[in-house]
Amino acid sequence: MSTELFDIVDRQDRIVGTTDRQTAHTEGLLHRVAAVFVFNEFGELYVQQHARDGKWDHSVGGHVSKGETYAEAAAREAEEELGITQPLEELATSLSGEEYPYEQHMFGLYTCVAEPDWRFKPNEEVKVIFPMSLPAIRRAMTDEPEEGFTRGFRITMAEYDRLQNL
Repeated sequence: MSTELFDIVDRQDRIVGTTDRQTAHTEGLLHRVAAVFVFNEFGELYVQQHARDGKWDHSVGGHVSKGETYAEAAAREAEEELGITQPLEELATSLSGEEYPYEQHMFGLYTCVAEPDWRFKPNEEVKVIFPMSLPAIRRAMTDEPEEGFTRGFRITMAEYDRLQNL
């Protein structure tokens, strides 16, 4: 079995080295993650429930492999996790920075509206996905920010709101 490698980046998202998953997480090395917000036709955001801790997270999310772009990783993960192959819209990349000094992930954020005939099929990577309205997500994040949602999702949701002037 080969070891998956990641680019280590600085706070400006410049590549400064290479590492493996375990080292990146154990040592808190900053590395890239692609996240996709998948909406349904009613404007609800599909949130994924982590099997590991039960927290809600991005519709799609995954590490960007060494030499891969955020866009390539987002498309790969969307297909692997949800079976979505349609084009994704880039909203922002390099989301971390000084406002999140303890975050070990630099995010690339993408979005799409699922095709009307798309249906989620549980798989090895994603067992549960649930559509939520953005106001419901914001209320839940206000009421229980640490308990209900992953830190990465809270970061990207705040950036999404900022970019949409919400």
